[in-house]
Order: sequence, then structure tokens, then C-alpha cells
Amino acid sequence: MKILIACCLAVLMACSSIDAAEQPAGDRQDFYLLLSGLLNVNQDEYVYTDNTGKVNVDELMMFKALEKIYVANIEPDLDNNRFSVERLKVVMFFAFYAEQRNASAFQEYLAADLMPIYLANKKTFVSILQELPFLAAANCARLSAYFGHEGLHLDQKPSFVKDNQAFLQQQLGGSQYDQCMRFF
Repeated sequence: MKILIACCLAVLMACSSIDAAEQPAGDRQDFYLLLSGLLNVNQDEYVYTDNTGKVNVDELMMFKALEKIYVANIEPDLDNNRFSVERLKVVMFFAFYAEQRNASAFQEYLAADLMPIYLANKKTFVSILQELPFLAAANCARLSAYFGHEGLHLDQKPSFVKDNQAFLQQQLGGSQYDQCMRFF
């Protein structure tokens, strides 16, 4: 768990500088909410009190807040369907979040959305995996999920592997490459 927290903090710091004394705003608030959702902390604004007086996290309200962040970041922010490094890190962190929290809705979204993002941003995508290796398994799993998602693209999987295997091996190498390719 300590490694998970350290990795999450590394992503958060890579995307934004944080001053714990001040309330996050804008993108920083989005990163704060995403990390808080992953770690089940600081969710005070997403709670309700039930009939017995017990305070519970309102999962639907939390999901809607996270979904709003997802929607705001899933579209390219640069020309030619390209993503800035910061935006791509947020999208890739959502894959990690979806895997760790078993968030099926985000897993489904990413099964459809992540492959076109990867194809338009291969070098940046892989450089982020190199920088933040804890993202590799979740993102490779979501890339693989594209093939067969809603019964589509199954026939494209062999050509994707063939076309990307050498690139991924050269860029990732060793155990990270093996970890990624096991999903294909």
C-alpha cells in the first residue's frame, strides 16, 4: 500500500504542484479528487447520513465528479488528435484508478477510448510508461481490452501486436515490456 501511495503521489506531483495548506483549484482540484477517490480519503463533500445516522460516501456523486474529470480530459488538447503530457497522464492514471478500484464504468470507457489515444500519441504514451512504470499494467490491459470491446476489432489484434511489438520492446524493454505484452 505504501508503494501505491508513493506512486500516486508521484503522478499527482508530475501533473501539479501541491500545497497541502491551500484548497486545490481547477486542474489541481481534479487531480486531488482523482487521488482522493483512489485512496478513499478527503471525500467529505461526497457523503450523506442515512436513516440510522451513519455517514456514508455517496458513490454515485463521487462517480459523477470523477466522470466529469474524465470527460474533460479524454479529448485531445493539441492539434492532430494529440494530447499534452499532462492530459495524457490524467487519462493514463484513470486506467490505473479503474484497475485499482475495479471501476467497471471507467474500464469500459477506456476500452473504447484509450487505443485511439495511444495510436495518435505513441511516443508520449510510452515515455509516460517509462517515467511512471506503475501505470504499465493497467494501461496495457485497457489497450488490449479494445480488441473485442462490444464485439469489435477482434481481427485487428494480431496486426496491432505485430506493428507495435518491436517499438514497445525497444522503448520499454525487459520486464516492463513483458508485463505489457502479457495482456495481448
